Amino acid sequence: MNVQVLTLQFGLEGQGKLTVKQIAQKFNLSHSKVRSAHGQGMKALRREQDQIKNYLVS
Repeated sequence: MNVQVLTLQFGLEGQGKLTVKQIAQKFNLSHSKVRSAHGQGMKALRREQDQIKNYLVS
């Protein structure tokens, strides 16, 4: 779900950006659950940032 939240929040895959409230409504979750998923997703991206940079450069 972390990936889905980040995808919707940043408007990736050609979709428009959604607010936390809109994402919460879409998945029938509380705002805090959406914020938590966002935080976990960002933490995972930070952990893998060197590998992501290498992928983008190549």
